[in-house]
Amino acid sequence: MACSSSCNAGFCSEEMKVPHDVVTASLNARDKSGRIDVRFGADVKTVVISRRALLSVASPPRATEVRFLQHVDAFCEIVASGLGSKKSGGEVVLITANDVRRWRRAWQSSEVAAGILTAPPDAAS
Repeated sequence: MACSSSCNAGFCSEEMKVPHDVVTASLNARDKSGRIDVRFGADVKTVVISRRALLSVASPPRATEVRFLQHVDAFCEIVASGLGSKKSGGEVVLITANDVRRWRRAWQSSEVAAGILTAPPDAAS
């Protein structure tokens, strides 16, 4: 699955687009955490998404497989922007709720600076 933006999450800022390929994406049904194997150029990273991060990515908060799959691109953009916590020499990246909040603030700041701030689709829900 080739992806170049986080439009599924309602964030379509041109400045934040980073090409990536999602190799696999799955949700652990027991602990409601996600795992994405994603390729950025020649590098393949494993991204672990905490349950709290999944709850924080959109409103109303839901830790479901549908919500996870809707926001895979957003989680990849968080990693691409360097906001995730690196583990195991940088090959595994953990995304927490704090990372999601920082990413949202960075996106909103870039949109305000560009003068094109619009509410993400999930913010109106």
